[in-house]
Amino acid sequence: MFVVTFYSYKGGVGRTMALVNVAVAEAKLGKKVLVIDFDLEAPGLPSYKAFENPACDRGIVDYITAYRSTGMAPNAAEYITQCDIEGSPVWLMPAGRHTQRGYTDALNAIDWQELYEHQEGYLMFEDLKRQWEAMGFDYVLIDSRTGHTDVGGICTRQLPDAVIIMFLPNEQNIAGLVPIVEGIRNEKSRKRKIALRYCASNVPDLDDEKDILQIALADASKRLRYSNDELTVVKHYSSLEVLTQTAFVQSRPNSRLAKEYQQLREAMIALNFDDAEGARVALERMPADYERARRMSRAKARDEVRAKAVDIRSRHPQDGEIAYLAARVFSAIDDLGEEHEALTAAIELGHEVNRARLGRAYSYAAMGKTSEALADFWAIIESPTASFFELAPALQYLQSLDSNWVAALKRAFERPESELSTLFSLGWLALMHREALPITADRMEELSHSAKLDDDQRRNARNRAALAMVGSGQFARAKAVFGNSKAPTSTPGELANLFNYLIADWGDRGRIDPQLLQLVYEGFRKNQDNDVNTHQCAALISALAGDEAGARYSVDAAIAALQPGDFEFSCWQYLYVDSEVMTADLAAMRQALDNGAQLLPAFFGEVGAGVLA
Repeated sequence: MFVVTFYSYKGGVGRTMALVNVAVAEAKLGKKVLVIDFDLEAPGLPSYKAFENPACDRGIVDYITAYRSTGMAPNAAEYITQCDIEGSPVWLMPAGRHTQRGYTDALNAIDWQELYEHQEGYLMFEDLKRQWEAMGFDYVLIDSRTGHTDVGGICTRQLPDAVIIMFLPNEQNIAGLVPIVEGIRNEKSRKRKIALRYCASNVPDLDDEKDILQIALADASKRLRYSNDELTVVKHYSSLEVLTQTAFVQSRPNSRLAKEYQQLREAMIALNFDDAEGARVALERMPADYERARRMSRAKARDEVRAKAVDIRSRHPQDGEIAYLAARVFSAIDDLGEEHEALTAAIELGHEVNRARLGRAYSYAAMGKTSEALADFWAIIESPTASFFELAPALQYLQSLDSNWVAALKRAFERPESELSTLFSLGWLALMHREALPITADRMEELSHSAKLDDDQRRNARNRAALAMVGSGQFARAKAVFGNSKAPTSTPGELANLFNYLIADWGDRGRIDPQLLQLVYEGFRKNQDNDVNTHQCAALISALAGDEAGARYSVDAAIAALQPGDFEFSCWQYLYVDSEVMTADLAAMRQALDNGAQLLPAFFGEVGAGVLA
């Protein structure tokens, strides 16, 4: 059970409406929720349709009156009633019979100081909490009275596990909240500190050209000592439906207001580490929260985040998702030991096994345990459920550690044809490495003949197969795939095929076909594409055709189009290369032009293309 008080120093901020919407949202998710109307002077919950006709109207005032008259704690169940909100039950403990004669007298008869000093009122409320827990409530939401009151102290310092501070960010609200918030922070009677969450509510939804709202929120943050990640904003909502006092999360779930209440609900449950959903929300937020704290040089942030993540894991030892999310938190704060343990737990519990293995492999590698890292990487390769996003980093790391990484790629290529996106992505990755091209050519060619693929997919597979064949020196085989077409080039795709066929034919026969060269040269002169690969290919073809000025222009255009961090296909290497390698390739081409030398693709020498002319 988790007890949350909704408190505001002043009225008019939508406190009760926020509580009702959060309660309904939780109930719709199957949580057992009890709402308590502790605004005894002006009860607000009965004005909502869901609570207007409770089966039992006895409540807090009646409960305390019965206790004072007998000296014994009453049965709380007799003061709690179940209400139905479109099929979702929510339980209510009202203030009492506030519309009937005698309620005011009964309320005024309660001497709160006497109750606590001489009638063991503190123990009475502790017993009431135990009764709530015994009834199996997941959440108890308390609607507290405003201002400085004895009741306010009960609601904000004795009963709750967390308090949501609701306010309009103006001077009157902030000045009044400062001592309240400090009192909650300094409460000494609790084993655990009371968690605080802040909600700027009923905020005007207007243009803020003078930054009035931002200045006000910054002032509130400074004086109430909260960070931006502890704040939720609920804006004023201009709708007559507000007057009907219905739960927007139920009646208008897609409205902006309903979404803001859902955000408030998530902020609330993130404080409850015993709630598995709340624990997940908290863990998901921690890396970003920690990063913000780090940038603000909050020295204690790392220890605080670590303690919370360890606490959450200890409460949910059999939850694989929580273990995995905790591992991400430990990774963010560079706690290798805790990260490793959490990842191992996630693997053993069967959650995100491949992602967890990938993370654990990196942690093994960081600890110098190479054999264990290799075992995890190979387990990813062998996993039938691994996606490209796990396979790619596993293959890349195996390449850096293990000369047999091509065998791992071959194993990954044996995946069924139903995983086309993964296979094509692996084909793209393999086209970055010369030693991987032969098996890439085999698998892509095999795919290109599959009846399960559509025409575009077969064309894609055929193209990748042919590129791998050229890049690995299998020129005759590539020519058969490209086809000896010399038709007019009306599309970029046809021009690319003709270019690749020319290179394959050049490598195969050791000389260039003049007619084909002229055809490709004319195609590039007409082509308007402004990408790096097109300009590089045009430079090579222009130089071969004797157009040195055109070749220089295209090299310069390729250099201008290249962006840092890009991966491009280089016809100089017949591989996908990063921007640094492409820059070097273009520089080599420019130098050859400057020296009056023939442009001879560098990869020809690597694959042994023979005498070329």
